[in-house]
Amino acid sequence: MSQGHPKRFEILNRRRLSDGALKLDEVTVRFETFAGGMTEPMKREVVRRQDASVALVRHRSRGTLVFVDQFRMASADKGGGWVTEICAGKLDAGETAEQAMRRELREETGYEALSVEPVTSFFVSPGYTDERMHLFLVEVDGEPGPKDEDEFEDICLVELTPEESFRWADDGRFADSKTLLALYWLRSRAQ
Repeated sequence: MSQGHPKRFEILNRRRLSDGALKLDEVTVRFETFAGGMTEPMKREVVRRQDASVALVRHRSRGTLVFVDQFRMASADKGGGWVTEICAGKLDAGETAEQAMRRELREETGYEALSVEPVTSFFVSPGYTDERMHLFLVEVDGEPGPKDEDEFEDICLVELTPEESFRWADDGRFADSKTLLALYWLRSRAQ
């Protein structure tokens, strides 16, 4: 077994292929192998994207978890389009992960955070994108205020008990990785 991964890599060239909503770079890289040598130069495409904050929202007095249900175009061809997921959104320039999470919570659910617990940060899919998500456990209470959805969002709130949520995860009703990660974290914490 390895005592750790190699440390060295070299960026030989970087070229922007697309500068739209998603930034796409072609990077020529070589890196140290586990055996000790360096690889030959290879080209990789990397989608550059802002980090995001995501929140597993727990309603304090009802003991439920609050999810958002919305249309996601990228899932339409393979999953029907509508996805039930935890609250999520990109960090705006100058925002901390917690500030972005609190803003997204208000925008998507209408709730204000009563407590915030950082859980973990993780890469979405490091094989092609540099996007990281910052997961928080957030407590809310009472009823939601007005949502501040952007013009392209149409969100319905879904409230489930933790047990119902775990059943949905086990039955494949949640198809979103950040939601599954958050629920499996919560389930492991309860044991």
